[in-house]
Amino acid sequence: MKYEYKFTEVPLRKNSLKTKRGDGFNRCKEIITEEAASGWKLNQIVIPANEKTGVAMPYCYQIIFERVIEE
Repeated sequence: MKYEYKFTEVPLRKNSLKTKRGDGFNRCKEIITEEAASGWKLNQIVIPANEKTGVAMPYCYQIIFERVIEE
């Protein structure tokens, strides 16, 4: 069985007066629900560090989806 993968980046909005606690993760949940309806299965969510600055400050969520490739 072969799989294909899809990576979706959800940026974290910082220093915004309109940002509420949990907004970024709530957006992740919306995307997961949308992609599941299209046949994608959630593989994992990764919170990468900012490699540019060398500081372990997250800047986004990376959502990784998978699905079986039909042959």
